[in-house]
Amino acid sequence: MIDNDDFFVEVDSCQLCEAGQNVSGDVCLHHKTDDRIITVLSDGAGSGVGASVVASVIASMVISYARLDEDMMRAARTVIGTFARGDRLSDLRQATFTIVNITPYDGVVRIVEFENPRVVVMRGDHILDLTRCRQPVDCPDGSTIDIFLTRFTAGVEDRIVAYTDGVIQSGAGSRRMPDGWGDGGVAGMLAQSVAADPGISAGELARRVVSHAEMNDLFVVKNDMSCTVVYFRRPRKVLVVTGPPFDGDKDAMLAERVRSFDGKVIVSGGTTAQILSRELGREVSQVLRRDPSGLPPESSMEGCALVTEGVLTLGRVKGLLDTMKSSRVEPKGIDSRYVALLLDGDQIEFIVGTRVNTQHHDPNLPVEIELRRGVVRDIARTLETKFMKRVSISYI
Repeated sequence: MIDNDDFFVEVDSCQLCEAGQNVSGDVCLHHKTDDRIITVLSDGAGSGVGASVVASVIASMVISYARLDEDMMRAARTVIGTFARGDRLSDLRQATFTIVNITPYDGVVRIVEFENPRVVVMRGDHILDLTRCRQPVDCPDGSTIDIFLTRFTAGVEDRIVAYTDGVIQSGAGSRRMPDGWGDGGVAGMLAQSVAADPGISAGELARRVVSHAEMNDLFVVKNDMSCTVVYFRRPRKVLVVTGPPFDGDKDAMLAERVRSFDGKVIVSGGTTAQILSRELGREVSQVLRRDPSGLPPESSMEGCALVTEGVLTLGRVKGLLDTMKSSRVEPKGIDSRYVALLLDGDQIEFIVGTRVNTQHHDPNLPVEIELRRGVVRDIARTLETKFMKRVSISYI
């Protein structure tokens, strides 16, 4: 079992577009359903808008098939049949792609590859030499091309790394690497990175690959570069507690949940922090400095990664998550550090208190409760759909 309480599948990507272009011709798409995870890395021929359109169509077609629970080999054949319209083999190059299809309940991984660099599969810091099965596909012009299929069962600390040819071609023509970085250079860098940092996240490893390729090109990117990493790991857990319990008798229960939690704890709300302070016997200290975000100052409490104001901060966090185009955030202010903690987690649990604060609101018009519930639901939805986190909400 992979995607259960003991294991989590993290997927992330990094991209750079060719120098002088505003749009990458590579497209990375990820899709998660109840019974599988699909990631597609498509490389459009050339660069710029035209390449991006072709790559986007390819990736979208594959994801559409995934939503219909169709076989990925059928999707691959359809893509090639759609784009192989000329009578030259070079016409097919606009359809290069890699598909990774994961069924989390049994850990089975199926990788479909056409013309992209060969996927690297790692077990810890070792590169696995897996057998690839050749699948011939007939083209409209009567010729035959090959798709390659790899199947294996993943375990904890396995990684799958897919990248486009801009990565392996980086540095080509230089004295140090006249033929480019190559698959061997990428594999060696991956093994060194994981050996030095065994828990490196999917996003960070993808960024290191692309950053190294950019350096090979002396920071003037000659071709679109993309890298997608899938990481099977034990889940990193985050608990967010916001709002006091409806019944004061449950304060002790909430405090015990915080005390026993095996992960990072975020507390949102001054009243909530005071309840936990009283029940846990831990002092709450306010940080007396202005925060760059303009939000009310944070506090600190033993055992908590972050203690903030409530609804206003949650609203700012929601806004940041909605506008982010990647999972990378520079943790400067309270809001961005809050987001960084959430995105660093895999399994995120929200405990939302439902007591009305009678000092600020009319009990007959519990606006704060509805705001808090709504914002938390929106944050949870974004974390699940956009960032593929496992999220739960409980009310107390």
